[in-house]
Amino acid sequence: MSNITLTEDEKDVLQELMNVAYGNATAIVADMLDAFASLSIPNIKIMQTAELLNELHDLKGDSYFFSTQAFAGEFSGESAFFIDNESAQNLALHLELETDEDLQDAILELTNVLTSSLTTRLAKEMNTEVKFSLPSISKIPLNEMDQNDSFKEYSQVIVIDTQLNFEDQKINGEIFILTKDGSIEWLKNQLNNILEAMM
Repeated sequence: MSNITLTEDEKDVLQELMNVAYGNATAIVADMLDAFASLSIPNIKIMQTAELLNELHDLKGDSYFFSTQAFAGEFSGESAFFIDNESAQNLALHLELETDEDLQDAILELTNVLTSSLTTRLAKEMNTEVKFSLPSISKIPLNEMDQNDSFKEYSQVIVIDTQLNFEDQKINGEIFILTKDGSIEWLKNQLNNILEAMM
C-alpha cells in the first residue's frame, strides 16, 4: 500500500475532533478516580510501524504497563495506554489497592473507560460507530515493544498520542490510537468531507 499523508488542514480538523473526544474522556476518567486530570494537546502523525518502534526503543528501558483495546467498524484499529511503574504505584496508592492483581485490574478498567469513551466520541464526531474487544494488559520495557503482537499487525499507522496527567497524584500515562490501511484512507476522506462542509 502506498504511503498516505495528511495535509495541514486535515491535521487541524483531526486535532479539533480529538480535543473534543479527549475532553469528554478526561472528564469521565477524572470522575472515576475522583481526581483532577489534564491532557496535553494531541500530537498527530502518520508513520511506518518500524519508525514508531524505533522511537519507543529509544525511550528509557523502565518497565511500563501496556494495555490495549481493539475497536472495529469503518474506523478500526487499536487504542494503547502506557503507564510507567512509578505512576502505576501512585495509582495503587490513590485507590488504596493492596495487590498487584488489583492494580492490573484497575489499569484495565482505566484503559477500558478511557479508550472506549475516547474512541466512541471520536467516531461519533465522524458520524460512525465502533465496537470494542476486551482490553488486555502486559508489562514490558518499551525497548522490547517490537515483541508485542499488537504492533505486528500494522505496517503504516496514524499515531494520535497525548499525555494524561493527574498532577496531584503524580500519575502520568500516554495514550495512542493506532489505525491502518483502509481506516487511514477512510479517515482522510471523512476529514475532507468535514472540511468541505465548513466552506
